[in-house]
Amino acid sequence: MVTLVLLFFLFFIIYCLSLIEERIVKYKYVLYLAVGIIFIILAGTRPVGFDNDSEHYEIYYNNYSASYVAEYVETSFLVLSSIFNSITSDVHIIFFFYAILGISLKMHAIKKLSPIWFTPLLIYFGNYYVLHDLTQIRAGIVSGLFLCSIPLIAEGKRLKAALIILFGSIFHASALALLPAVFVSNKDMDKKWRIIWGCLLPLGYIIYFFGGSHLGDIPIPYIGDKLASYQNLRDKGIIGSNINVFNAVFLVKCFAYIYLLVFYDTVRKFNKYFPILIRLMGISIILFLSLAFMPVLAFRISELYGIVEIIVLSCIYYTINPTVLGKSVVAIIGMVTFLINAFYADFLHP
Repeated sequence: MVTLVLLFFLFFIIYCLSLIEERIVKYKYVLYLAVGIIFIILAGTRPVGFDNDSEHYEIYYNNYSASYVAEYVETSFLVLSSIFNSITSDVHIIFFFYAILGISLKMHAIKKLSPIWFTPLLIYFGNYYVLHDLTQIRAGIVSGLFLCSIPLIAEGKRLKAALIILFGSIFHASALALLPAVFVSNKDMDKKWRIIWGCLLPLGYIIYFFGGSHLGDIPIPYIGDKLASYQNLRDKGIIGSNINVFNAVFLVKCFAYIYLLVFYDTVRKFNKYFPILIRLMGISIILFLSLAFMPVLAFRISELYGIVEIIVLSCIYYTINPTVLGKSVVAIIGMVTFLINAFYADFLHP
């Protein structure tokens, strides 16, 4: 409960800082750094059991040498557990390691990708801080590395970006699914291309209703096999087969995606990386719908591509006047998303 109260208080502080960001230029970096440190401390000290995954991580950490653990985590986690266990048996030491790396990467990337820093933190707090840095900590490093690679992709430095993403696979194998992103362009969209990218949303629903279950038959090495194995597990009842493609968080994402495509010209004036960011958000949406027949895969892959929402959704601020109202709308999206994620992550238990 204490951690939850501190999280709400931190959100309020970030919101206040976002409102006065233009007037605190002299202290902006120090305050931004302070918020990042608080993010890390809260993630590193959270009680075991606060989220859905920490109890599992504690088991893996304390039993890293057991053969069954290698089936669930990467070798990097086992190596780190071996090193840290020589210091302490308290799993919080590895929570801190992943928090320092994952959160620092994302905080650094936000500074690169956005001229405003605190408003994107409202979206980050509400969604990916909960999903990755408080829960799926291994994926949290991957999403941070991917966010850092986007400026390189936009500048045509695709090999460097690919190497960064490949490095992420050391921490979580799902990073490999991000490699196609290195071919996404940051070229400006004209109206025709905005309509085409907007059509990804209805196309995704068409695939979901009529063809998603056949994607496991695609003749692509590893990916086709992976999809087929997920289908097999689903058919055997080992993993769930239900996913709500009309859930509130996803519908907000879809609405924001179309809304920002409509206001593309307005936002583009303020953010030079907006073209590639909005494209990646569209890819995230169609992946969620196309892979919805395999819920675990749909959430995992779409969330990795969807890390760009931290920047994209904060851009709604540019389309609304006055400034206070625009940033308040972003704050509302962040808080509502946090409450929904907190409910499903069981943060809100007594």
